[in-house]
Amino acid sequence: MTDSTTITSVSFWRRQYYLLLAAVVFFTRIPVTKPIPDWALQLNRSARFLPLVGLGLGVVNAVVFSLAFSIWPQVWLALVLTTVVSVLLTGAFHEDGFADFCDGFGGGWTKEQVLLIMKDSRLGTYGVIGLGLLMTTKLSALSLLSAEQIPAALILGHCLSRSISASFMHSMDYVRDEVDRKFSGHSEPMQLGELTLVWLTGLLCLLWVVGAQALWVLLPLWGLKKLFSAYLQKRIGGYTGDCLGAVQQLAEVLIYLILSALWL
Repeated sequence: MTDSTTITSVSFWRRQYYLLLAAVVFFTRIPVTKPIPDWALQLNRSARFLPLVGLGLGVVNAVVFSLAFSIWPQVWLALVLTTVVSVLLTGAFHEDGFADFCDGFGGGWTKEQVLLIMKDSRLGTYGVIGLGLLMTTKLSALSLLSAEQIPAALILGHCLSRSISASFMHSMDYVRDEVDRKFSGHSEPMQLGELTLVWLTGLLCLLWVVGAQALWVLLPLWGLKKLFSAYLQKRIGGYTGDCLGAVQQLAEVLIYLILSALWL
């Protein structure tokens, strides 16, 4: 999905459009038929739109939940069906990262062991248990909310959690070797302007959903980011793609737990 368009031959807004399309390609399974130039197919550049992609996914999930609940008026079943659609839309992109993170950090003692295990495509005991507990906690927290509250929670959870995840690309170093760094699109850190867009998208969504209660959501998420950053720095000296998936899932679950406590 590339063409010969050069970055200098397109306008600012056109560049953003291509990067948004690239973000959809990288972070979802939604088909994009429009050709995307090579310069836009850089994960670290397109990640500026990760929260916006999350916002779109959250809206779709909210609609699916509302439709499912209108047919089967049982919150748990509607949430399970919504989760199925969510996984199909993303290809379990972040969930896979969380499972690999659990395997790597659960089974590896040294940095080299952790990185080697996370590159293994096979799923181990730590990954299975971790993912099972994560999904159970996520669905249980959401089920505490009313059917009217869940759509807004889904939108916020998908959007803001991706702001947390993408911000690691600015604050930490990617720890794979140079070949893997270039292949994965992490050859350069996220720039300050890109980070600003990442946070602006997430914070606007937060203010829209919870309003004056925003601080009660931000403080625990800030604590998660600080603790997770310190843990990654101590264990492997930076982040990998699997670590980004893991923190996105943890942040999403934490958002649902906070909302279930605030709105009950």
